[in-house]
Amino acid sequence: MRILLATYWKLPHVGGVWAYIQDLKTSLERLGHEVDVFARHPDEKSYYMLGTGQRVQKRYFKQLVEREIKAVYAAQQIPIDPWIVDQEIEFCTYALAASYFGLKKYDLIHAQDVISSRALWQIKPEGLPLINTIHGCLATEYWLSLEGKAPPAFIWKYACAREYYGATSSDLSIVPTKWLQRTLASYLVPIDHMEVVPYGMNVEHHLQRMKENTALMLPSNLHIIACPARLDKVKGHSSLLSALYQLKQTRSDWICLFIGDGYLRSELENQTAHLGLSHHVLFIGSRNDVPALLQQSDIVVLPSLHDNQPYAVMEAQISRKPLVVSNAGGIPEMVSHNHTGLMANAGDSNELSRYLQLLLENQSLSQRLAYNGYEWGIKQWSLPKMVDRVVDCYEILLSNQHIRKANHPPKYAGHHGSGICEMLRKNQGMYIPASFSIVDDHIVGSVIFQAR
Repeated sequence: MRILLATYWKLPHVGGVWAYIQDLKTSLERLGHEVDVFARHPDEKSYYMLGTGQRVQKRYFKQLVEREIKAVYAAQQIPIDPWIVDQEIEFCTYALAASYFGLKKYDLIHAQDVISSRALWQIKPEGLPLINTIHGCLATEYWLSLEGKAPPAFIWKYACAREYYGATSSDLSIVPTKWLQRTLASYLVPIDHMEVVPYGMNVEHHLQRMKENTALMLPSNLHIIACPARLDKVKGHSSLLSALYQLKQTRSDWICLFIGDGYLRSELENQTAHLGLSHHVLFIGSRNDVPALLQQSDIVVLPSLHDNQPYAVMEAQISRKPLVVSNAGGIPEMVSHNHTGLMANAGDSNELSRYLQLLLENQSLSQRLAYNGYEWGIKQWSLPKMVDRVVDCYEILLSNQHIRKANHPPKYAGHHGSGICEMLRKNQGMYIPASFSIVDDHIVGSVIFQAR
């Protein structure tokens, strides 16, 4: 079988989606399948097929569709936020780039986010099965990032519509947790459109990498607390800093590693200095030696405000490290309080501080939690088990045993950009369905323009 794994996000990057794609691709190839990966290039100027040398510049398609998309939005009576217009331009450009590389040669497409899923669903040949794995909820993350502020009405409607149409623009959706299944159901995605398949990880590879050397010299006379997470509001670093400030009032024989990078780094560094924690909190950025750093750590903490099934928890369990986590998202499906870890309420710095201090003081508790977490993780995070279940989903679709639970055909087939599409068919030999519109008539027509 020839399979296309596709994502709208940049690859490679440090994070769970990239780990999932790598492990799935390698596993599928071992089973004899041919697998390509389509994504945005890290240069932000092009799209490419990873590892093949195939690449196309974004500007070629963007300059074709930008003027017409902007004209459609400018003609509306109510002003449309420029961010929405830019999102739709990027979305359409991505879809055309995918078509440029050719989709007819694949037996199945496996998208990795709601944006790529919606784009590929509209541009792919009819009858080509498409499955998606949804790794998180963009709309919910956006709401949390506002920290209690009300989002602009049009942007929130757009975010919700993108979530619904992205998830249901597939023959079947895979979600890693029951929490994400419930969350997407609140955006009207049918429950029975989603199959819960927890992540797996390459346990043997992780255990081998724990033995590697790391260039980071860590003090042997201090306890090491590791927080492996991108520097984003939803990961809860601010709450952790408040907890560490409280911890410092009772003991100072520790340092905390912030492993990861992100747009919030400067703000968090300023908060660290303000709290007098500069000698206790080390910002070490994105790393390729995380397993080795976990091996040297005494405690792993993940204070998320919103999360799905974080790889950091899986890796900590396989590394036999005691965990302090929040109860955000799908984490309670991964950690049992006082059995495989300690779980604080999301955003509660007092609880975080108390649990960190408890593990620093109680070595027998730390060892028990670490052992139980390892025993659970070894059984639960099997990569072969995950791949078997994903392949089962593929086979169900290929044998036509599954009936889609959501249906939304184009409202106005080929309504915008028919001339552009015809030119690309003629000059580039691209397959573009006659129904394809460079303006998404469901997201735009139903939500923004309130068309019937």
